[in-house]
This record gives sequence, structure tokens and C-alpha cells, in this order.
Amino acid sequence: MLFDPKQQNLPYTFALLKPDIVLKPQVVQEVINKIESQGLIIKNFIQRELYKEEVLNIFYKQQKFIDEILQYMMSGECIMLLLCHETENPIQVWKKMIGNKDPVEAKKQDPQSLRALYGVSLIKNEFHGSDDPSSANKERDIFKFPIPQKVPEFKYDRMLVSLELLFKFLYPPNLEHSNALERMDIFAIYGPALNYHSVDQCLCRTCAIYCKQHLEGVRDTLMKLESEKSGIKIRVMPNQSKSQLPQKNTLPPLRLLKEEDIQTIYQQICQKCQEHCNGYAHLCGGRALQHILTDQEIKTLAAEMNKQELLELLYCEKGNAATIMIETVSLESPNHYTKEMIEILFKDLETDYYNRYKFYHLQNVILEDRRIRMNAWMSQLINKPIHRFKNPKLISKVPPEERKNPESIHFTINRLLPIDMTYKKKDITQAALEFPPNLADKEKLNPNEEKLALLKRLHRETHKMVEITDLKKFDPNGVYLLRKYNEGRNGGWDNYISLKGMNKGTYVVPHKKESI
Repeated sequence: MLFDPKQQNLPYTFALLKPDIVLKPQVVQEVINKIESQGLIIKNFIQRELYKEEVLNIFYKQQKFIDEILQYMMSGECIMLLLCHETENPIQVWKKMIGNKDPVEAKKQDPQSLRALYGVSLIKNEFHGSDDPSSANKERDIFKFPIPQKVPEFKYDRMLVSLELLFKFLYPPNLEHSNALERMDIFAIYGPALNYHSVDQCLCRTCAIYCKQHLEGVRDTLMKLESEKSGIKIRVMPNQSKSQLPQKNTLPPLRLLKEEDIQTIYQQICQKCQEHCNGYAHLCGGRALQHILTDQEIKTLAAEMNKQELLELLYCEKGNAATIMIETVSLESPNHYTKEMIEILFKDLETDYYNRYKFYHLQNVILEDRRIRMNAWMSQLINKPIHRFKNPKLISKVPPEERKNPESIHFTINRLLPIDMTYKKKDITQAALEFPPNLADKEKLNPNEEKLALLKRLHRETHKMVEITDLKKFDPNGVYLLRKYNEGRNGGWDNYISLKGMNKGTYVVPHKKESI
């Protein structure tokens, strides 16, 4: 089992059963049952004789009795275990189970401990356990046990973004030709995009009514908590609506809920609304993220952002003429990234076990890529190479060793052109193609396949074949004589003719040959 850095390491301890107890299989089974009853999980199990070096590495602290320990531990097979516990410290649990090192003291302290039940002497106490995590790690490494791991529990975090969620925002189903780069830039500046949905904008009327009722219930609960915190008791009179409650304890309209609340609502809404929730991701803004940006708002934001940045760069190159030039420039980005290009952009970033990226890493990469795209755009507008720009901000002069860390403010992508200007599609001409076997190459033919196979063989060297009975339908010009392909009833050279372009040749009629 290979070590996976994305999985969660489990605390563990090393346990050893000594030779005398290993000779008693029934006792070994009883010990294993007690181990499992305490909630310990056996991750690895080995039964064999120990080498001298292994004994010395395990009992290096017992130098006073090392000769006796060596003689006893190498007298027979031992059992090595790697134990884990889901909730408690496995080192403490196993130490408590085996008891004191001296079986005599173990019987006084805890008569039900394993050393008290099966131990004989200080050397033959029959059990060993790690003293601390460092010792457990060393003893585990002696026997090459892999570090025990488990799949981490999924926890919702709005600052962790998957490519699937990002693509939902970049390529929404309602836009046939969405500008992914503009939406990606907005995502980096105003993000992250969330899989949250507005009751008013995203759901149908029936589902919206149900969700609002659920929201009102959550609102009432939060109002009660707020009133308890402030020490104010709120009584709603029969003729007093909720909107007339004291302003001190009122809450803003709840447009967004926690993840568990969303899942509860999701199970109750209609199929059409569920498809909307599955296919779309929104960018939220406003106070407490209560507003969902529309496609038109995103497009307007992107155009204004491009205009301001281009204007700043044009001022450096053209001076006051920049205000006139910016009015004639299309504010839509000339670059277009596909999903494959976006995956290439993020390929060097680390992900968690669930393939989610840190938003801060995505943000740095996108903004750095935007700097490169703006360089290329400016180069096209003023017809000037990038390395000759006057604005020093356009060219990154940070040392290369400081550019590779996406968490650094000096993170820089080591290229001058956007991905779509250097991207090459994979050459499919080199791909292996598997075609079904041709009937003409079949070794054994069925009676009904002979004629069809012969026609396929003839077709490899000619353009069109017809039977000689259909000769009157064609102009004899351009007909040439075919050689004999096969023996048999249908294989004679005088049974078929072939038309090939308009070249003059010879055709054959059964029992009579004529030349043109």
C-alpha cells in the first residue's frame, strides 16, 4: 500500500507478542479478541522469527538484560502488530491493556491485564508496546509497515474550489458561447464561486414558496438566539407583524443557508430545480453575500475592468492619445481558453483528497495569467514586442526561485504568451486505429460470402466494378481487362469488368472478346 499524502494519517502503536505465547494459538486468539473488544484495529500482522538486529533495535533501552532478551526473543516465532484506534490514543489503550512490565506488579495493579494473566517474569512478560509516537514510528519502520491512513471526512469549505464547480461557473448551460476568460477573471477578483442558489432567482414558484417557509423557520430560530444573547424577551402581539419587531433584533433577509440546510431543501424541490442546482454555480456579492450576480452584471464588470487596465497601460505607451484609442478598442478579450487549456493552467497546483484547489492558489494563478494576456493584448494593439514596453509592471523581474510558490506574492508564470497562442492539439494521426477485420482477408469463407469477398478484392485496385451482364449500361470507353484473381465459379477473369476514369482499355464479354 503506497503512502498517499492527501489522506489522513492515523495514530498508531506497535505491539509485539513474544515466543512463548505464540506457541499457544488458542491464547493468541483470545488476545486478538480482547484487542478488538477495546476498539483497536489491526492494520498489519506478521508472524515470523526475529533477526538479531531487529531485537536490538526494539529493546535498545534494556541494555542491562540485552543478552537474556536476545536469547529468548530469537528462540521462536513472534507476532508483530500495528494497531490503530478511531477515537482514543492507541498507545495508551494498548499500554493499559498489557499492564506493568513486571508481571508480579501487574497482578497487584490490574489482575485482568495481559501481562498479569500470561506473563511469567520481567523477561518473559510476553507483550511489548511502544512508549510514545516516536518509538512507534521507529518500530513500525523496522518491519516496513506502511503508515496507516484513512480517507479524510468531507468538510464543506467555501475557500476550496474544484474544477467541476469552476467549470459550472465558466460555462453555464444557458450561455451558448460564454467568455470563459472574462468570467474567470471576475471569479479571481470577486470569488470564490459558490454552489449556492437564490430562492427568488433560481427556483420555480412552488419550490420558492416551500423554501421561503423553511427560511422563515430558520429566521425565527436565529431571532430567538439573538434575543437570548441580548437578554431581551420579544412578545409578538396578535395585531403585530414580524416586520414591526424592534430593530435591534431584526435580521437581514436570509438568502443563503448553511450546507446542511441546502441539502435538506434540495431533497424537497422539483426535478427541474434540482437540475438547475446541479448545473449552475453562482458568484455571490452584496452584504453577507445575499446577492447573486447575473450574467449581464458579470459581463459589464469584465468590460469595465478591461477598459480601466487597458487605459492605464495605453497611457504609459501613448500618453494622452490613450483616451481616444480606448474608445475604438473592443473591450472583449481576444483570447479564448477551452477546458483543456484551463486544466493546463492549473496542472501544477496541489489539491486535497477530493481534488479541490485552495482559492488563494487559483486566484494567484489566474491574475498572473491575466497579466500575461494583457501583455499580449497590448502588443497587438500598439504593434510592439512585449519586451519593449515602457511600463515596468508588465514585465516581472522577480528572481526565478521566488516565482514558483503559488502562496507567494511574487508568484510568476514563466511564459510570455497566453496558452491559446501556444497550445497545440494532440496529433491523432499517431494514434493506433483498430478496424474490424476485412472480409477480403478472411481465410475461410462461407458459401454466401465468396462473391462479396471477391468484389472487395477487386475494389482495392479499381474504382468501380459491375457484373458483365450490366455492360450495356456503361460506355465501353475506359474499360480495361482484369487479371484472374481467383479460381472457381466466380473467379474467372472474364466474369467482371472495371471502369477506371476515362482511360481507354479493353473489356471482355463472355465467350467473345472484343477490343476497342
